[in-house]
Amino acid sequence: MFTEKGYIYNNRNTFTEWYDGRDVPEEYRVTPQPPQPERPDPEKEDFDTSAAQPALAAEPRPVIPIIPTADTSDGKLKEIAAHLERGITELFDSERYADYLRVMSKFPTYSLRNTVLIAMQAPDATHVMGYNAWKDPLIERHVKAHEKGIRIIAPTEKTIRKQVEKLDPDTQKPIIGADGKPVTEVQEIKIPKFIVVSVFDVAQTEGKELPTLATELTGNVERYPDFFAALEKTSPFAVGFDELTGNVKGRCNYEERKIIINEGMSELQNIKTAIHEIAHATLHDTAIDAPERPDRRTREVQAESIAYTVCQHYGLDTSDYSFGYVAGWSSGRELSELKGSLETIKSTAAKLIETIDGHFAEIQKEQTKGQAQEQPQPEAVTEQPEISAPEQPETPPQEQADAPQETRSEATQPEAGTQETPPAAPYYSINETAARRAKDMNSFYDYKPGSATAEYRSYIDEAVQIAERQKKRVDPMYHEKIDSLLDTYARKLAANMNKGYEIAGRVPSILIAGGSNFPTRKKEKQNAATDRNMQEYRDIQGLLDKIRSTGMGGISADDPQAVEKLQKKLAGLEKSQETMKAVNAYYRKHKTLDGCPHLPPEQLEKLKADMSSQWHLGDKPFASWALSNNNAEIRRVKDRIKSLSQTKEIGFVGWEFEGGSMEANTEANRLQIFFDGKPDEATREELKSNGFRWSPKAGAWQRQLTNNAYYAADYVKSIQPLTGEKPTDLLREHIRSQKEAAQAQPPQEYIYQVHANPRSDSRENLSILQAYVPQEDGKAKIGDVLYIGTPEKCRELMGQLNAGELTQAEVKELYAKAQETAQTAGQDKDTFSIYQIKGGDETRDFRFEPYDRLQAAGNVVDKANYELVYSAPLAPETSLEDIYTRFNIDHPKDFKGHSLSVSDVVVLHQNGQDTAHYVDSFGYKEVPEFLQEQKQLTPDDLETGETVKTPRGTFHVTAMSREQIEAAGYGFHHQSDDGKYLIMGNGTRAFAVAAEQPQRDNPLKAAEQSAEQNENMIDGIINNTPTVDELEAKVKAGEQISLVDLANAVKADKERGKETKPEKKPSIRAQLRADKEKAQKKNAKQKSQDLERS
Repeated sequence: MFTEKGYIYNNRNTFTEWYDGRDVPEEYRVTPQPPQPERPDPEKEDFDTSAAQPALAAEPRPVIPIIPTADTSDGKLKEIAAHLERGITELFDSERYADYLRVMSKFPTYSLRNTVLIAMQAPDATHVMGYNAWKDPLIERHVKAHEKGIRIIAPTEKTIRKQVEKLDPDTQKPIIGADGKPVTEVQEIKIPKFIVVSVFDVAQTEGKELPTLATELTGNVERYPDFFAALEKTSPFAVGFDELTGNVKGRCNYEERKIIINEGMSELQNIKTAIHEIAHATLHDTAIDAPERPDRRTREVQAESIAYTVCQHYGLDTSDYSFGYVAGWSSGRELSELKGSLETIKSTAAKLIETIDGHFAEIQKEQTKGQAQEQPQPEAVTEQPEISAPEQPETPPQEQADAPQETRSEATQPEAGTQETPPAAPYYSINETAARRAKDMNSFYDYKPGSATAEYRSYIDEAVQIAERQKKRVDPMYHEKIDSLLDTYARKLAANMNKGYEIAGRVPSILIAGGSNFPTRKKEKQNAATDRNMQEYRDIQGLLDKIRSTGMGGISADDPQAVEKLQKKLAGLEKSQETMKAVNAYYRKHKTLDGCPHLPPEQLEKLKADMSSQWHLGDKPFASWALSNNNAEIRRVKDRIKSLSQTKEIGFVGWEFEGGSMEANTEANRLQIFFDGKPDEATREELKSNGFRWSPKAGAWQRQLTNNAYYAADYVKSIQPLTGEKPTDLLREHIRSQKEAAQAQPPQEYIYQVHANPRSDSRENLSILQAYVPQEDGKAKIGDVLYIGTPEKCRELMGQLNAGELTQAEVKELYAKAQETAQTAGQDKDTFSIYQIKGGDETRDFRFEPYDRLQAAGNVVDKANYELVYSAPLAPETSLEDIYTRFNIDHPKDFKGHSLSVSDVVVLHQNGQDTAHYVDSFGYKEVPEFLQEQKQLTPDDLETGETVKTPRGTFHVTAMSREQIEAAGYGFHHQSDDGKYLIMGNGTRAFAVAAEQPQRDNPLKAAEQSAEQNENMIDGIINNTPTVDELEAKVKAGEQISLVDLANAVKADKERGKETKPEKKPSIRAQLRADKEKAQKKNAKQKSQDLERS
């Protein structure tokens, strides 16, 4: 249905007005319109349009989004795919086809699917990005409210867990467990998949204006020769002018490999015709009878479509193009054939745009160099308009894996009025002789001299452009690092290519040498060397990713403004925290977000939509985990600011060692090792295993300057200080001396005031003595609270502080003593406390052990292994024996522990003194070490001197058990390949411990085996333990027994299967019956033997 502004059509989602911007046919107009002025003939227009009045930009057509109705991501993808299939089929309508080509010219690096999707939903789109990408601080734009996203397809990864058999790293065969079955492990597998995402065109956003793209070619006639020269370099055929008969504008002669353009046409028409014929020469230079050669109509559609796309990309007038014949051409063709043609048009147009950009930029660079040489005086340079190659629209993050590789040339030309010269590419030499030999060994075609060097330099030029683009995006402090990475890339790539040519020239191809006596073994070695060379090439290409990411990550400690940037980040995080709290409080009070003054309207709308979704958890706008995560980030940033500030103020220390010196280079933020000569291979391996890397630029082995670098230096024997101390000891001494020097500085002036204590509950804490630090702006910063007490005492202390009679530390000490006196005034009474060993496997070796056996095993009575189970006042007449009797026979009801037994500890507090007593097999044993603070074991104290190598590094072995090292704060990280060692780490350091600790032999086992060996009755069972009956007999005889022996006897009786009660003696009748049965069996056996003998 037509209206006065356009027409309404059904796009299979909704009925939408289509503002086409074209004339509505007279017979369909709803209201009469005045006659429209006649449009000029584009054939008669000249390339120079600078004198023409600029036309008003037409308002872009609204976005008509495809809205999937499915609930799952796979369902949405199927719906989008269905729309895509229909869209490709309907694409060949003349108007829609032009829209598709127009979109493709704006997004030459996008995939065919996404280009078609964008053309279906937003035919006037020019620059699309994701919702969050528009909010980047460098762009400063945001999506308008109520705008609908353009649906495209983006790659992602799905992680699944799968139970697989664990393979032996040496044999690559499944590991068999103790049960005879293969050992399995859970592995995470990432499966690539596609999802539907939303992007927004720049017309759907508002904010800071985007940078202006390069001036269109139609605006400057002086650049026509340069652009046409770039076309000539791009063309695979020679380009010339000649008179052509009829209405023919150009001709592509495949036999003579020449393109002829009709003379006398306008410059604009010359360029259009040249691009059209270059497309023919690029695509259709095949044998006439070749089966893959398309028909004439298809060739013309492809060439005309490519010419339209390229002209649209460079802003040339394309109003004279018409695609009405496309519908007839596409009729009756298969969908796969139509897709193939679209893919061919898209890839060829993108390649032509890329090549033209490169040649155009080279021509402009050469002209700029010539102008700089002819006009050395800056005052004599005339100002010229800025010239730059057209930029490609940025590929959104979701599109990266779906789009081809980024364009190789995006370089811009500097202003002509400046003396800035383009950066020199760091070229290295290429072995042309080896390249020629490699060509002769593997191809029948002749080697083109210089082609290997040209290929290498094209790679370096691409890397230079990547580096220059990155320099424009990051802080200048990263430029030197980018240049260093670029030089490394150029050097390593040259060496890799030369090595590749040398490998390729070792053995000829079988097509060259023939199959007779072909050196198969040599060819296999060559293939292996080629594989290694290719892997090295892939690693070298990773340097380009490093260049792209340099300066784009977090705030580096190498940054001189790291503290200032972290403080700025901290301010933003704290502001976000307060905003989230305020929004939650507003919602909690009003039960709605309407009218909330803490967020702009567009963010409120987004927050409402998020709360209404099924994925939102909780009943408040910002969930508790969001506040908690942000608060954790605030604490992390504060800790990092504190660490960097301390490093900046205190610094680090260097030292000398035998054969060199160690320097703490604070400017480069590196701990550097300088050897007098080249270290041996073992030292180099030791340095690498501890994180040091060789820097050719610095001429030193180095790693980042942190406390961990000194810990790593402790393990490198060849760089230990001449003083005999460890590097960490030197660092601690340096920090201690720096702090003492800082404390020795003149004291800072303070202001003291007495205030009322808002939390006072008595006169004793009615007032507060507060310190203030004067600032340069005349204000005062709040200092420490020095004393809390009566007003009179606070004023007295303030006077002494002002008179210099007391220091702040002394006042704080007075307050601490007053508090301690108040707390202990009513607590100095005689008491006793009972400590019993904690439960768990880690304390099983200490439980119920007599004191002498505990000492023989090398263990001590450590308070850390005990827990307090009972405490009560101690009467003057109560003794230790009274406590033992009471807590074994009639213990109090509130006593929750077990009866007092061996290995328990009783602590007596009498007359202000504490004494600890160990419950032994006989009586008590005083253990003063129980009240002493035990030094916690560290992995360094129990190092064995051995090391374990795993794919993740080299680790020192410690004799600690897994339980002990976990108690020291270390957690499981990974396991060695042979499974013998566990690698335990604490985030900064890691050690190896044995996976299975050796079991202790029972000391009674040897005695038992000796006794049984004499009687030839070794059974492997320890049965020397007294039985319960024997111990009961001792007790009846008045002897004392050990509770440990009683527990072991009960356990031994259970293992023997002995019942606690004695077996009942059989009756006399039962005994006679048993004897009779035994005699009958014996007689029967004797009779059978007699029969056998007879």
